Amino acid sequence: MGVVAEVFLPVALAFIMFALGLGLTFDDFARVAKQPRDFLVGAVSQLILLPIVAFILVSIWPLNPEIALGVMIIAAAPGGVTSNILTAFARGDVALSISLTAVISL
Repeated sequence: MGVVAEVFLPVALAFIMFALGLGLTFDDFARVAKQPRDFLVGAVSQLILLPIVAFILVSIWPLNPEIALGVMIIAAAPGGVTSNILTAFARGDVALSISLTAVISL
């Protein structure tokens, strides 16, 4: 699992992100910049609402402290390459998804 997790997965994810980016144009990202409402809704949802919902769920369900901490960490750092892939599969706004991933990952 060491070679797979340390070498193959990062290379595969980088290739997938590169392939997704090849399908986009500058106009796609310009549209996201010209219409910031969708971006702001996504950013607020990921940075504010998701951690609040996770905290509520962790407070309601009797979870081990380690699991509860893991849920809170995942909620505090959402997004990633897989969200962009799933957006492409769902025929969603890939430019918006990539923009959110790039900005929130900073």
